[in-house]
Amino acid sequence: MMFYSSARYWLGRRWTPAGRLVLGALGLSAVLGFDTAQSMAYQSFSLLLALVVLAVVLNRKFAPSVEFRRALPRLATAGEGFTYSARVLNAGAEPLNGMTFIEEVDDPRPSLEQYRALKELPGENWLERATGYGRWLKLIARHRIAEGGQKPLPDLPPGEAREVALEMTPARRGVLRLPAFSLARPDALGVFNAIARFDAPQHVLVLPKRYPAPRLELSGTRRYQQGGVALSSTVGDSQEFMALRDYRPGDPLRRIHWKSWAKTGKPVVKEYEDEYFTRHALVLDTFAAPGADAVFEDAVSAAASFACSLLTQESLLDLLFVGEKAYCFTAGRGQGGPETLLEALACAELCDEKPFSELTASVARRRASLSGCLCILLGLDDQRRELVRLLRGSGVPVVVAVIASAADLPDAVCAAQGVRRLEPGKIAEGLAGMAA
Repeated sequence: MMFYSSARYWLGRRWTPAGRLVLGALGLSAVLGFDTAQSMAYQSFSLLLALVVLAVVLNRKFAPSVEFRRALPRLATAGEGFTYSARVLNAGAEPLNGMTFIEEVDDPRPSLEQYRALKELPGENWLERATGYGRWLKLIARHRIAEGGQKPLPDLPPGEAREVALEMTPARRGVLRLPAFSLARPDALGVFNAIARFDAPQHVLVLPKRYPAPRLELSGTRRYQQGGVALSSTVGDSQEFMALRDYRPGDPLRRIHWKSWAKTGKPVVKEYEDEYFTRHALVLDTFAAPGADAVFEDAVSAAASFACSLLTQESLLDLLFVGEKAYCFTAGRGQGGPETLLEALACAELCDEKPFSELTASVARRRASLSGCLCILLGLDDQRRELVRLLRGSGVPVVVAVIASAADLPDAVCAAQGVRRLEPGKIAEGLAGMAA
């Protein structure tokens, strides 16, 4: 499969459409002209073979001197196209005519270790199980964020520059890496391309798909925020000055009241009231069965949609999920906008090396400071029910959205457990239904 994909990639880049037609005719004439006594097709084979060899030999050397610069956006969104410009300067002494600009993207093919780590997928037939072709395509789709583009480049006289406008449509979220670009020049017969590759590493962060989400009213009250001095200055109740007292070991220097120290000759510090304000949590389940990538992508899109709707100017929102470790990203007034959370969600991946209890422990450490919580879950087994019971038992208002089909999670179970079900592949409709 690695050889097949490499050969297909090489043929698509090196050979023009006319060249691929010549190769096809060459193969056909080789079959038909195998018996030279019965067919004259061997003459066509000889002529086509000479044409192919001549095109390859005469067009192998191609090393232009160019300078290059892209004007890329910092962010893009999965499923939405974006345009950018590329400027190419001919720094050599020879004109560059008839070239094609090729944008390179990261190779999406998996490594041997990644391929072996992916087990048999549900729904595979015997041929796919025997060849592993389905798993190969699955891994390529998981790694490919966008396809590289091609565009004819205007003629470049020496010392002059040209700009080309390119468009890309990311298929999925993540970091879209553009490690290089290439210039392709066909031979005089228009059969074989000579390729010159130039390193030009840049990247674009692709955010998850987002849908209109309802404004959920999490009816929690403001909670005490231990160590929330910096946050309370911009969110909710700012600290109120109460009194002066003697310095105690461990008091921060910024609380010292210097004028009183100068008068009394001993350190005196300012004492403040506790800080109270609203803080919500958005909990994303990153634990799924093998082959559930599409369901996880739906969960990320739902979380991204809520991340843009839950934030207000008076509250904070913590995004909690588990990857290589337990992550917590905070957004809100004074802590950045929804972009902070969207950028974190763009890089979230399924976790298959840690237990679900890591997420439960991460939420449990913060439950005392939470005014409300929204959980996006990939199922409703015993461990996930325990997480919901933990929050509800702590008096935290909880809204639970489960990405599952009706067969896996019937409506009767949803009603009994007090959860909302979002149908996989129909997240937009499900979110609209939550507003009703």
